[in-house]
Amino acid sequence: MTIDAFELIAPQLRAAAVNKATAMGLDYDESQDIAQETLLRSRLYNPEGFASVIAHRLSLNHLRRKPPLPLESEESASQTNPSPLDEIIQQEDVQWLEQKIKELPSTLHAVLKMRQDERYSNEQIATLLGIKEDSVSTLLARARRQLMEQIKQLRREQQ
Repeated sequence: MTIDAFELIAPQLRAAAVNKATAMGLDYDESQDIAQETLLRSRLYNPEGFASVIAHRLSLNHLRRKPPLPLESEESASQTNPSPLDEIIQQEDVQWLEQKIKELPSTLHAVLKMRQDERYSNEQIATLLGIKEDSVSTLLARARRQLMEQIKQLRREQQ
């Protein structure tokens, strides 16, 4: 590819790289840096796809170099012990949620339990239940959606 041709598509490549980096959680300045480095590394067979791949990989590298967020220290955790009333409310919420999970239709209940409690993969669940792996994803989404709707309804009733 000639320099003239590259100059014509460079703004599109830059925009694609900035969008990719931003989508991965980098701020404006970091995204601009990634876009610049992407343009410097570009090989132009499929320029837009290649720029996207480079931006993705550079963004991952950048995110890996960032220090992890600090975890809550033991001191601050002990200072924020919940009150007995908060503990009772939390226990009631857990009991309510467990009851709502039990009330799900049997297939939804089984899929949700295998995924959340037993940590089976979608592939393992599909094999155990004799269904397609896509069906497992659909059933999980349906179960979670039903629970979320019930939680929202409860919150509306509490207000």
